[in-house]
This record gives sequence, structure tokens and C-alpha cells, in this order.
Amino acid sequence: MNFKRLLKDKKGVFGLTAVQAFFAIILGIALLAYVIVIIMGTLSGTAILTKLSGSVTNETGAWINTTSYTVDQSTLSGFTGLTITALYNYTDGEVIGLGNVTTGTTGITNATATNWDNVSVSYTYSYNSNQQDDLEAILGNTSTGISGFFSSISPVWAILGVLVIILVLVVLVRVVQNPERSGASPQL
Repeated sequence: MNFKRLLKDKKGVFGLTAVQAFFAIILGIALLAYVIVIIMGTLSGTAILTKLSGSVTNETGAWINTTSYTVDQSTLSGFTGLTITALYNYTDGEVIGLGNVTTGTTGITNATATNWDNVSVSYTYSYNSNQQDDLEAILGNTSTGISGFFSSISPVWAILGVLVIILVLVVLVRVVQNPERSGASPQL
């Protein structure tokens, strides 16, 4: 029985098409994973999904004194863009000038020496939609998973992985070389 003849296909090297297909699939998966990671990095913090906007009229129980007052809607996911539209002294209805307060990320702070214990505040704001929250959750989980995977791999496994890749490349180069046609012998 002639094993040399059995192990060769019509192209001259046994399994070359299978090896090429295998590496093409691995390369395709690696490129797809790379593209997904790039897209996810690009989507993080983008304005593709627009924020929703809301407004509150006459939120009572607020104060303008030496401590900061946190508005009720600041607990919404992605709360940003707080803009005060009106301030009133709740007890007598006196209009309080908007220059008497400064806005922070979640509320208002006194900008003057005058303190008001009970004010009514009207404001507008922006917040995340459910889709934006879902997108941020997916991005966060994916990046946590990728970083967790690579942090849990010991350096020994990483080195072994690189060595396997080098070995696969050497075998691939050796298989692709066809010493019978070129007259040369394969080298490692």
C-alpha cells in the first residue's frame, strides 16, 4: 500500500484546502470580534440614541441656602442638562431671580447671601431612554467581560497561546511550500 499517494490530494498536499478553510474561518472570527470591539468603543458615549427631555413645573419643598438642593428628577438614568426656568418663594409667591442660584449636575446651590427655606423651582433636563440604558449596559458588560478574561489569564497561558500561534504559522508555511515543484526541501 502506498501511503504517500494516499496522503496527497489532487493539489499535491494532503488537507491543504481544509487547513486553508480552517484558518480563513479563524481569521474571519477574529476580524469580526475586532470590528465588534471597535464599534462598541465608538458607540460608548455617542449621541446616536438621542436623550429624552423633560420638564418640571413648581417642584415644592426646595430650598436655597448654604447647602445644595438636589432636584427630584436627578435620580433618572443619564440625568444631565439641568436648566432652571423659574424660582418662586413658595410662601408669598415672590419671584426669585435666577441669578440667585447656580446649577450643578444634580441640583441647585445658593449664589447669594440670601437664604430661602421653601421655594418652588421649575426646570428642564435631559435623561437616557431605555434603549440608551440598555446600550450602556451591554457596552459595560462586554468591556468588563473582555478585561476580566484577560486579567484572569496567567502570563504562562498567554505565552503558550502565542507559541501555539507561531507553531500554527510555521506549519502553515511548511504546508504551503511545495518542495516537489520547486526542488527545494521545506525548512523550519
